[in-house]
Amino acid sequence: MSGEVPEKARLQPVDERELQEKTLASLAPYRDQDGRIYTIWATLAHHEDALRRFIVFGNHVLGKNTLPLASRELMILRIAARARAAYEWDQHVRIARRAGLADETIVAAAAGSWDGLDELDQVLLTATDSLVDRQGVDDELWDRLTAHLSNEQVIDVLYTVGQYLTIATVINTLGVRVEGALALPLPEATENKEEAA
Repeated sequence: MSGEVPEKARLQPVDERELQEKTLASLAPYRDQDGRIYTIWATLAHHEDALRRFIVFGNHVLGKNTLPLASRELMILRIAARARAAYEWDQHVRIARRAGLADETIVAAAAGSWDGLDELDQVLLTATDSLVDRQGVDDELWDRLTAHLSNEQVIDVLYTVGQYLTIATVINTLGVRVEGALALPLPEATENKEEAA
């Protein structure tokens, strides 16, 4: 999987003065330190009704997810690297750092070097790749997931991968641009040797 990104944005972010009050209320938590709506949300605001509904689901995946925060972020960063979704990568590097992940761990996990990770994160990243590549997992990987996770957590694995594949698709197709310089260079994502075996 490798994203194709246009050279320039295909849709410009909507000026917030053009947005409905209920959309502005939904976007209140999604502003940067300068008070600007994040570019991804301002771009998706071209379809305000869908954006408000999408935010509800996104709030679960990002805020109410039953997976460990650092593990969830490693999964998202792996998706971003594989999809070459720079905006997603940049935003989630910043979240991963706040979750206590070191840059070396972030880059290694995203690039496919999982030897230094614990068993749970290796299983979650293997599942992430399987879901990206095959939209499912085989019985052996299912057994590994369920050995570590509750049913709710397994469903959150599926929701997390689905949500961030959707966001990567939006970013790459619409050409959503990074806000400033990348927090970390976007690594090349190679196939993990466990998946290749």
